[in-house]
Amino acid sequence: MKPADAIRIYKFPKNLAEVEARGSMDCMTMSPTVAQWQLATDLRKLRGDRKLSEVARAIKVNISTVSRWETPGVEGVIPGPGSLERLLEYYGLDAGAVQRLLHMRREARSSGWWQSSGVADDYGTYIGLESASRRIRTYEPVLIPGLMQTEGYVRALFRGTMPSAPPEEVDAGVKIRLTRQAAWQKNGAHLWAIVSEAAIRTIVGGSRLMIEQIRHLTQLAEQRNVTLQVLPFEAGAHAALEIGKFTLLTLDELSVLVTVADGTSLFWDNQDALDRHADVFERLLADAWRPAQTVEFLERTAKVLEKEGL
Repeated sequence: MKPADAIRIYKFPKNLAEVEARGSMDCMTMSPTVAQWQLATDLRKLRGDRKLSEVARAIKVNISTVSRWETPGVEGVIPGPGSLERLLEYYGLDAGAVQRLLHMRREARSSGWWQSSGVADDYGTYIGLESASRRIRTYEPVLIPGLMQTEGYVRALFRGTMPSAPPEEVDAGVKIRLTRQAAWQKNGAHLWAIVSEAAIRTIVGGSRLMIEQIRHLTQLAEQRNVTLQVLPFEAGAHAALEIGKFTLLTLDELSVLVTVADGTSLFWDNQDALDRHADVFERLLADAWRPAQTVEFLERTAKVLEKEGL
């Protein structure tokens, strides 16, 4: 797979007439991450077959400037209000469509709660998409999924993976993780997590903290918006063995695949990649223990740890 050029956040207009017809129907509060992706992709659609050089010359900006306006995500740039108005006037949009895109620009320029926390750009993009999702499917081969981690587990994880980090940096990371969890619970998105048995049996922070973490998982599994399955060792050469962790985020009229390479989140909207990973997820859930079996396994594991800790 090659990195996607854009993530489609909503049903994109196919042409100028469709952009204009939408009028102000999309003028609503949205995540700044989502708004930036929408605006960039709309601008690319509006350019149509025109060359970048043609547009740049017409509104008197650099070619690279127009290109970055059309680039979603961390590499993109949000146009200033005057520049955006000139661009939309050049494209011949009516007043309603112009106001909708100006509104979208204002939303894109607003600050999400995570943007003052000093998180990496790719992590910020992930948080913005996650917070706007209505369905989250994730496979974790090594760790407990972030949305399901206890504070003790998060803190022990950060201390173990970032041994030289000062306490305040660890505290900040823990706060961000817990705020993500609170946002998810408030949003009510359905979380379907498939977790490797290895993640359950890896003792992070000692037995006491791991017992607390496992008990927390059993409590989460009782929520209506949570489906938790453990993929046992006995599954053997399963569908994701060579893929690694991945997450499928479903927003309104959109699915986004998120993978990780060298500690950096990559975002994909290629339909082949989405379909391939959705198929892998379906095969994983078939190999994983059913939710009831998973809870039984978690309870047994917690009891074993309790006995060993005596």
